[in-house]
Amino acid sequence: MQRSVEQAAKNEATFREANERLEEKAAEFGFEEERTPYLCECEDERCTNVMGLTRAEYEGVRANPKSFVLVPGHQGADDAVRREKAGFIVIEKTGEEGKLVAERDPRA
Repeated sequence: MQRSVEQAAKNEATFREANERLEEKAAEFGFEEERTPYLCECEDERCTNVMGLTRAEYEGVRANPKSFVLVPGHQGADDAVRREKAGFIVIEKTGEEGKLVAERDPRA
């Protein structure tokens, strides 16, 4: 099923917002080097995959409002893979979808 650009951006932004809350909890508990769980930020609203990242790795993803952390293989054909690590990849959204997700960035 092909999702609209708007729906894909909305789904990805929703997962990013949930991960922001997980990040706040990791900071609250003083986790730094420990891997903590984060949700896959792919466009599939039914995705329940979880990855372990350190807070520094997560902050590296959030440095770019168009970047998302995904389980390998969950990227779309138009997603630009920027980093590959054990257990996760970082992608950047481009074009119209990149513009939409940047507008929905909770850190903007």
